[in-house]
Amino acid sequence: MIMIATIRSELTKISTLPSVWIVTGILLGLTLLLQVQGYQGISLKLETLDTNGMLWWYNSGPVPADLEILSDMTAQVFNPGIFFPVLGAVIAGAEFRTGQLGVSVLAVPNRMRLVLGKTIATAIYALGFSIIVSAMTLLATYLAVKDWQPDLIWRPEAFIGFGGSILFVVAITLIAFGTTLITRRTMFGILIMMAFTGVVMTQVLYGISPVLDALTPVSAARNWLLQSEGWGPGGGPAFSSSPEVGAAVLATWAILTPVGAALAIHRRDAR
Repeated sequence: MIMIATIRSELTKISTLPSVWIVTGILLGLTLLLQVQGYQGISLKLETLDTNGMLWWYNSGPVPADLEILSDMTAQVFNPGIFFPVLGAVIAGAEFRTGQLGVSVLAVPNRMRLVLGKTIATAIYALGFSIIVSAMTLLATYLAVKDWQPDLIWRPEAFIGFGGSILFVVAITLIAFGTTLITRRTMFGILIMMAFTGVVMTQVLYGISPVLDALTPVSAARNWLLQSEGWGPGGGPAFSSSPEVGAAVLATWAILTPVGAALAIHRRDAR
């Protein structure tokens, strides 16, 4: 009961922070913009559809239309998801920015229970938000394919992709949350997560060592979610690990960063 009360209290705190509402609104607007672009992209791809169900979207040859669009659906959740670390950083940073941490510690003297409650509450908030993003993607894709294969969005592969994307959003939010609690600065948490994203976009670390690249969280998420049969030749930089390894690495980051944050807060409060 104490744990449930802690989680409820942290959820209330998150949902009443003006900074969280501002970031949530910005992320929703960004998601809407990306969904419009995704709808337009799928519509353009379908213009190249031949009688064999192949898309001639890439110069190197045709790709199966259904697999390509199923991959696009996953990408349309993944792409706005890379901005969700800002949400995790803002949630965690509010404890230091508004001086709430001292009050929180007085209310919940057990620091480990406090951080666990914050982590679960952040995960619940991110889960709800990611479901909304997935619903927006579902609608945008349906509008794009309704005159071709309206039942495509109900395939098991689509929901598997959505499930993975939802877990990705929760994981990446928790990683930023834990990182910010460790560094005690919202901006530090955001910059660190931006650096991880930049590593993937520029492929700097991949050029040095694919193994090291595979161990970074954003690259691990990309290796897990976007590496599919439908991901065509224009899908972006090379992958640095298998989907299974990517999922394991991302899960490890999502677990270890909040644990590290709990240990850091415990030591600092003990001094």
